[in-house]
Amino acid sequence: MSTWYEQAIFYHMYPLGITGAPKTNVQTEVTDRFKELDQWIPHIRSLGCNAIYIGPLFESSSHGYDTRDYKLVDRRLGTNDDFREFTKLCHENGIKVVVDGVFNHTGREFFAFKDIQEKKWDSPYKDWYKGVNFGWQSPLGDPFGYEAWQGHFELPCLNLYNQQVKDYLFDVIRFWMDEFDIDGIRFDVGNEVSHRFLKRIREHVKAMKPDIYLLGEIWHDASQWLMGDEYDSVMNYPLMSGIHDFFIDRTMKKEDFEYMVNHCYTMYMQQSNNVLFNLLDSHDTERLMNRFRDLDIFYQQLAVLFTMPGSPCIYYGTEIAMEGSFDPDCRRCMPWDNLHTEENQRRIHEIQKLIHLRKTEPSFKSLYFHFPEEYRDDRLVHYIKLDRNQNQIEILLNCAQEDVTLQEKGEILFQRQYKNGRLYPKGVLIRRR
Repeated sequence: MSTWYEQAIFYHMYPLGITGAPKTNVQTEVTDRFKELDQWIPHIRSLGCNAIYIGPLFESSSHGYDTRDYKLVDRRLGTNDDFREFTKLCHENGIKVVVDGVFNHTGREFFAFKDIQEKKWDSPYKDWYKGVNFGWQSPLGDPFGYEAWQGHFELPCLNLYNQQVKDYLFDVIRFWMDEFDIDGIRFDVGNEVSHRFLKRIREHVKAMKPDIYLLGEIWHDASQWLMGDEYDSVMNYPLMSGIHDFFIDRTMKKEDFEYMVNHCYTMYMQQSNNVLFNLLDSHDTERLMNRFRDLDIFYQQLAVLFTMPGSPCIYYGTEIAMEGSFDPDCRRCMPWDNLHTEENQRRIHEIQKLIHLRKTEPSFKSLYFHFPEEYRDDRLVHYIKLDRNQNQIEILLNCAQEDVTLQEKGEILFQRQYKNGRLYPKGVLIRRR
């Protein structure tokens, strides 16, 4: 039976950035920024997206991944009631809501860590964290050492083999589902969360809500997490990296593109390919437009995103080709008024066309594709998508320096830099075959 996330088109929001919230959480009062986030819902729906991945949301000290309180919405964004209303509005507009679950580590202001700081070896929480050792001090001056995520001592790692920790986090997830009616959880650093913990999580949450979506943040081959008893999907960073490398390295040929795509999809079981979370950028990467600052190449890559198997996701600002280098620049505020300029409305229209085709053309989301050998041009990417009824569309991307003559045939569904049978450099053509 098909799941909602097999048909999902995601819009990724980093709420602290998109609203321009303060970088550090030192305020005592709550600021309601959900009023601003609420107005994005009609916009997201108008694009054609039907799911939001939003986070982190819960009380933290700085960037959101140093959690203070898992059951309290970050005061820089609003209250629990504000987020509950946001989720309700999303559902009323046919939009699913997936939140960030940061279960590998906490911040240093989390209650359990603070208790160890105060009571040391007498703390009942001393086994809640990995590698707690009272024989040395942390670089941040704590009277004990501990394992930190990638050496960042502001992010102490939780001990997910401790039953009390597991019970606490199970309760957190139940709370989110009961209080906010969320539709999914994205597991931060999902490859570092223990398999046993994930299996138990899945048993618990699927019993409560069978169609809840469990997404793992994994940057490499994640096949061992997609055996049906842990994640429903993973973030397809290998595909993102492969697309990026091909467009950056002009010595690569279309055969390299074919190999990359086939590799990204043959590493998983076929049923997993239909739900892979496909992206071209995120809050952890340089923005797509930043890599080339060329709209034609930008839309070539988006054409690949929306015609590959899996669930496509665009990062906030992609619809207007927003620029931004790596964190924190890729998390910058996006003023609402920027959407309404004439130039940005043209860019939004292009995204809307691709999303509309993704939703209405079965071949766009089909698992079935192949690379024909009709053209000899080394940098002319050409692949065919087929639906279950053998209807076909073809996607052509001219990544060379010269224009290419194509046979004029079939209904054109999407085009840039194409005219009178000639596909110009940086051009894209999608048509029925």
